[in-house]
Amino acid sequence: MGIVALYLDKLNAHMENMLLERCSDEIDVRFLQPTTGKKGELEDADIFIVTTFQVTKEIIDQAPRLRLIQRTGIGVDMVDVEYARQRGIPVSVCRGFNTTSVAELAVLNMLALYRKIVTMDVLTKKGEWHTWTFRHESYEMVGKTIGVLGVGNIGRKVIELVEAFHVNVIYYDVNRLSAEEENRLGITYKSLAEVICQGDIITLHLPLLPQTKGIIGRDQLKAMKKTSILVDTSRDLLIDLDALVDALNEGEISGAAIDIFDPITAASPLFRARECNLILTPHIGAATFDNYDRVYRLCASNAIRILHGQKPEMTLS
Repeated sequence: MGIVALYLDKLNAHMENMLLERCSDEIDVRFLQPTTGKKGELEDADIFIVTTFQVTKEIIDQAPRLRLIQRTGIGVDMVDVEYARQRGIPVSVCRGFNTTSVAELAVLNMLALYRKIVTMDVLTKKGEWHTWTFRHESYEMVGKTIGVLGVGNIGRKVIELVEAFHVNVIYYDVNRLSAEEENRLGITYKSLAEVICQGDIITLHLPLLPQTKGIIGRDQLKAMKKTSILVDTSRDLLIDLDALVDALNEGEISGAAIDIFDPITAASPLFRARECNLILTPHIGAATFDNYDRVYRLCASNAIRILHGQKPEMTLS
């Protein structure tokens, strides 16, 4: 007898097939919101596979057979982890899998903001010729100070990648690294306030927690250099978005890039952003073939482990 793995998020046909190709015949892969795959229901699921779908207490209660919640990323703010724990349902995360994909997006955004690539692409395609317009406010990364907030796997990968630009890296984390690790990475610890005011580029690599929500607010934005840029490939709610839009519209900072978590509506503060150096992407930091190859192989491996009564890998403690 096989095991039912239910993917809760809406996927395109390519992604559905990608998962199916990595699963053995013992795994009955179904989709709550299928494109071309097999339709599944919550009550039949032994395993939930979830990307951004909100796995609340009510959703969990509709799945009496549930034996594992498998995240395709590392964050668990969309899962009621405490209730899952009460029910004895392990939650597995893809720890470290998305490190390279997200870090590369962060560095890409730094370069694109500094050279106003998105702005000039749009204008050039409209037939406008702005070869001189932005020269006085375009910059090289070489020699700049990069302030890294959060030095987990992704933050450290960003530090490794930007080393090629011969930058000065300062960082803040609630858990300071050892002196040996700081020396190995070539970075300097600073307070949050010091990182904010000294960084030419501020890049966020923090989980969304009560203590990190809005960690970049109006005061922090005002303390940043007018030439500085802000990059957030973690969660958009790490930033006070109202304050960010005001800062961009008023020229208090040079630019920002956010890999936003939810679609923009007319009610979103980001909807107010005027013509400014702002890059928004639809939560694609981890969205590469390479990452999802690793992710779906773990999903398949953990499904087999559950089927054979073994502990799944990468579960939360």
